[in-house]
Amino acid sequence: MAITGFVEYADSASVTGWAYDSDSPSARLEITVRVGDQFCASGFADIHRSDLSSVGMGDGTHGFTVDLREANISAEDAAGLTVHAISGAVIVELPYARGKSQVIADLISTAGQPTADAGQFPVFILGPARSGTSAITLALLESAAYVGTGEGHLMPLAQSLLAAVDRHYERTGSDPNTLRGRVSIQAFQKLVRRSFVQLARDLFPSVRWLDKTPTVEMVRAAPLMKELWPNARFVFMKRRVIENVMSRRRKFPHEATDRHYSDWAAVMEAWLAVRDGLGSAALEVEHRQLVLDPRAQAEAISQFLQLSEAASARFTRCLMADRPEQTDERFGATYALDQLGLSEDDAQHLIAACDGVMAAYGYSFDEAYFA
Repeated sequence: MAITGFVEYADSASVTGWAYDSDSPSARLEITVRVGDQFCASGFADIHRSDLSSVGMGDGTHGFTVDLREANISAEDAAGLTVHAISGAVIVELPYARGKSQVIADLISTAGQPTADAGQFPVFILGPARSGTSAITLALLESAAYVGTGEGHLMPLAQSLLAAVDRHYERTGSDPNTLRGRVSIQAFQKLVRRSFVQLARDLFPSVRWLDKTPTVEMVRAAPLMKELWPNARFVFMKRRVIENVMSRRRKFPHEATDRHYSDWAAVMEAWLAVRDGLGSAALEVEHRQLVLDPRAQAEAISQFLQLSEAASARFTRCLMADRPEQTDERFGATYALDQLGLSEDDAQHLIAACDGVMAAYGYSFDEAYFA
C-alpha cells in the first residue's frame, strides 16, 4: 500500500488536495477531516485533475474538495485541521503542500539533479504593481488549482545570480592556471538552475503552483522561468498609466509620482521585449476588461490554464462576486492625464517617459482610455 497526496488549501469552508494509492490506481480514496479528535466531514478523492494524470497518477481522478460548511468550524480551528486518506484498512495523514512556517534552509546541487523540470506546471502572474496581479492571484488560490503565496519576490533571484556569474567570469578572464580557470562557467550556471528547480520541488510538491512578483526584474526573468519549467504559463496584467498611477498613489501615498510612472513604463516595456519569445505560453489580460467583463476574462484565463470545471467555477466566482481588483470608490471610471493633478513640468516628464509605451499598447492620454 503506497498512499501519497497533499492538502493544498484549507479554510473553515473547505479542504482541497489530492490522494492516490499507487497499489490501487483506480481507487477513489476516502478523505476524512478532523479538528483534534473531533470528526468534521468526509468525502472522496474522485475529482479529475490533468496535472495528476500528466505525471502518471492513474487516470488523474484523485483530487478532492471536502465541504466543511456544515461543520461550523472557526478560522482558528481551520488552521489546525488534520486530513486523512483511507484505502482499505490503511489510514494515512496527508501533509500540507505549503507549510506557513516552513523555511528552506539548505540547497543541494548534484550532477543527478535536473537543470529543468517539465513535471511542474507553474503560472507566473506578471505586470506592473496595481494592475490586477493580486486579484488574479487571489482568485487562482481560491480556485484550489494552484498553491502559492500572495507575493513571490524570490524567483527573479535566479536571473540575478546567473548574471552575477556571467559578470564575474567576464571580469576575471580565462587563465587556466588560476583556480577560477579550473571551474567552468557552466558548472555555476548548472548549480543555480538545479538549485531553483529543486527549490520549487521542495516548496511545491503538488506541481501546480503560482508566483506573483509585479516587478520589471520578474518580467525580464520570464524567458529563464520558461527554460527552468518548460510547462510554465505566464499571465501578464496590463493597465493604462493614468489609472495605474492613481491606484499607486492611494496605495503608496509617500512615494514620488515619477517613481510610479517610471516603474510602470519599465515593466510594460520589458514585457514587449519578452512576450514574443514566450509564444503560446503567455496571455495578456487588460485590467479595464477585467473590470467591465470579469466573466469573459475568467473564462479566457481558465481556458488558457486548462483549469478543471470545478476550479474554473471557483475562480470565476471569486472574480465576479468578490471583485478583488476593486480598490477605487469610482470603480471602473477612466481619467484624463490632467486629472492626475501634476504640474506642467511633471506632466511633460510623464509623457516623455511613457508616450512610446502607451502607443505600443494602444492607450490614450484622455478619458477614452484606448487611442
